[in-house]
Amino acid sequence: MGAYIFARFEFRLKNALYYFFIAGMTFPVFMALVPLFFVVQNLGLGNSLPGLILVYTAYSLPFSMFFLVAFFRTLPEEVAEAAKLDGCGEARIFFRVMLPLARPGLISVGIFNFIGQWNQYLILLLLVSDDDKFVLSQGLANLAVEQGYAGDRSGLFAGLTIAMAPILIVYALLQGRIQAGMTAGALK
Repeated sequence: MGAYIFARFEFRLKNALYYFFIAGMTFPVFMALVPLFFVVQNLGLGNSLPGLILVYTAYSLPFSMFFLVAFFRTLPEEVAEAAKLDGCGEARIFFRVMLPLARPGLISVGIFNFIGQWNQYLILLLLVSDDDKFVLSQGLANLAVEQGYAGDRSGLFAGLTIAMAPILIVYALLQGRIQAGMTAGALK
């Protein structure tokens, strides 16, 4: 919704707020590790799934906003105007008209965020300390470190292949939608 508002409406401080969101892409996650840990712990969300969801959402928000604002700007304004003439309010225009038109962009940004968060290791290592809450990639990395040079390399690479499989399957199933989302609005 925020991307739609930034793309379609004019209001005071619009550019300042938009650039505030986009500035989040310029900071690497390494800069915020210690403060992030203390904030999550002080909120009582340390070592929990809601804490990870909150952090991953905040981490994905700048790219999602950047991508979707550009995508909503490419959607035809005439369709929204026609819906407004038919008596639709702004919320109905968004949910009934613009959101279905933005499906390729939403799928693309969802896939990019899924891939980025699936490969995220450092935040997960920082915020999760229980062995039973580790995800597959973190468990494999911990296993490789514990085994050192005497480890079972064939088992480790089999596990890495299994960890990589969901990304490959998602991409193979949705590659047409990814390409449609990236090229939408390029040709009129």
